[in-house]
Amino acid sequence: MNNLVWNNWLALLEQSFRVFCVELPGHGNSEYNEPWQMSDLLEMMAAQLPQQCSFLGWSLGGLVALAYANHFPKRVNRLVMLASTPKFVQSADWQPAQSKAVFDVFSSHLKRKPLPTMKRFVKLQTGGGEPSQTIERFLKSVLQVRSETSTKGLISGLDILSQADYRLALKKLNCPTMLLLGEKDQLVPVEVADEFVQINPRVAVCVIEGATHVPFLSHPNEVSQELVRFMSAGDREL
Repeated sequence: MNNLVWNNWLALLEQSFRVFCVELPGHGNSEYNEPWQMSDLLEMMAAQLPQQCSFLGWSLGGLVALAYANHFPKRVNRLVMLASTPKFVQSADWQPAQSKAVFDVFSSHLKRKPLPTMKRFVKLQTGGGEPSQTIERFLKSVLQVRSETSTKGLISGLDILSQADYRLALKKLNCPTMLLLGEKDQLVPVEVADEFVQINPRVAVCVIEGATHVPFLSHPNEVSQELVRFMSAGDREL
């Protein structure tokens, strides 16, 4: 997804925060030249963002935000991981995630048949919760922006997700952190909350009832209220 996904929600956020949107490589208007590495992305972000701010990261963006907080701990005031997890793929010691077999099949299909696979991806993000054809149509329109570049960016992002394990980074976090989940998310199951708290008991957990992988689209007011409540003790840059 690219930054257009925030458009409908941005007006609500800007009532309470000064907002900076980071575009991942190969998403939206962000250029894509070669598969990106997390370390390169973090350095690019550090050069563009304020010396200190709070972070909200959705899905893959949550993983990036966690990595940034680990790499630049003095620059992150507060962290919100929205429908995100430190490890997206299952392993013997990490079960609340996507199975490796399912993940590998999805990645393979995306490379061979990008358009139908991306449509399936949209259904996964909205499936299981309160039905909304409007949200599904909106997400499909976002994916169509520079679709060829977006596909390459998504493939690169999936490659990152297949290997990423930031549980140690989560354990080391000192900044106030909130995990915000959709109750019926099919990509990041709500059961991951228990694992979060076991790794770092200081993490606050909020579950949006009836929401899926895109709670900021289906439940914008509820998510905004939780953000304001969490951020109220810190600065107002997000």
